[in-house]
Amino acid sequence: MKLYVNDKSGIKRYLNTRTTSRTELSNVLGGEYFEIEGEVYHIKQVFAEKSSDNAPVSTVIGGALGLVGGMPGVIIGGVLGALFGNESDKKEIAEIDAFNRS
Repeated sequence: MKLYVNDKSGIKRYLNTRTTSRTELSNVLGGEYFEIEGEVYHIKQVFAEKSSDNAPVSTVIGGALGLVGGMPGVIIGGVLGALFGNESDKKEIAEIDAFNRS
């Protein structure tokens, strides 16, 4: 999950921190207001978005099993990788929703 604010021109400015809520963000930043490149923002202006693409995980798992088990290994690895990636996506989406509702 990536945290960002939109500047005055609509460009996303990403924060180099990972928190689960705006309250936690306020504690990390030391207050409700913070500055990025000379512009002051409030924690309510911070939003979360998806950051990871889990496709490489599936590829690595499929490839590794393919080396060992041939075509069945590739198929099984692809299925396992897809399941793992799907669960990671669900978890990240839940974290994003929780942050954006906080």
